This record gives sequence, structure tokens and C-alpha cells, in this order.
Amino acid sequence: MTKINLKWVYAFVLILSLLFLSQQALAYQRHVKSIDLVKKEIKTTKAKSNDYKIQAQQLNKVKKADIRDTQAVEKTGNTFLNEMFALLPKLNKSDVTSSVATDKVTSAFLGATFGGDVDEGTPTFHLESNDIVYSTAADGSGLGFGTVKYQLGKTETSTTLLMHIENGKITELQTGAVKDTSGRK
Repeated sequence: MTKINLKWVYAFVLILSLLFLSQQALAYQRHVKSIDLVKKEIKTTKAKSNDYKIQAQQLNKVKKADIRDTQAVEKTGNTFLNEMFALLPKLNKSDVTSSVATDKVTSAFLGATFGGDVDEGTPTFHLESNDIVYSTAADGSGLGFGTVKYQLGKTETSTTLLMHIENGKITELQTGAVKDTSGRK
């Protein structure tokens, strides 16, 4: 009877040991999962922190930027206009390039001002006036908007320009005619 009781005691102790080990294994597994969650949370917090640092740097740039200072973008716009009106009478239209504008911008300007083929040789092409107003954004980019009056041959004409200026270069140019719909004369 002691042998039977002893077998039961060993079996009971073995079962208790197995239960204890399985509890420890489950606890270890929960612990590993919670560590993974904490690691993910730390990674997310670090990423947010980096984003906040970048936003703070951009905010500092905005605070330091003076959007009233339009000298740089105005210089770029005036350089472009001076180049175009100085070069157009001297060159073929396909030869015209600008040091401060992309080829696409130069092409758009040519199409809006010079128009199609001119049969009478090289026409006079003279800038009469411009009333372009410039503005800058906090990131340093700028806009120039206004009307350019010029003489092409014997015809005085005008066109409205909207220039997008980034990093000292005109990257986009929109042209056309803007009508005053306010009723003022």
C-alpha cells in the first residue's frame, strides 16, 4: 500500500510540477509580448519625436522668414523680363534661353508675346512697362503677378503674367489677359 501511495504521491508531484512549468511558460510568453509592445511604443514615440523636431525646425524657419522681403524674387522676375526683351529681337525664337527660367517658361513666354511666325523679318520687340507685384512665402518661394506692356513691331500690346519662383529660378509661367470686372474705369 505504501508503494501505491508513493506512486500517487510521485504522480501528484509530477502533475504539480508540470502545472507549475506550464504556468511559468505562459507567464514568460506574456512577458515577451508585453516587451514587444513596449518596444513598438518606444519606436512610435521616437518617430513622433523626430517628426516634431522637423516641424519645429520648419516653424523656426517660418518665424525667421520675412515674407515682406521680395527683393530676391523681384530681381529674378526683372532679370527674366530684361533677358527676354533684350534677346528676342536678336535671335531666332528657338535660340532664346534664360539664366533664371526653365526652357518651358521661356517657351510659354515666347508663345504669349511673340506669337506665331513673323513674316516681316525680325520685328522690334520693346518692353514699354510692367506692373508686376511680387510676394514671397515663408519657404522662400515667390510669385510675380501683373501686366507687361510691350511693342511688337508697330503694335502696342500687353499680356498678364503669373510667375512661380523657387530657388532663384522661374519654374512656371502662366500668361493671358485679365479683365477688370469690378466696374471701375
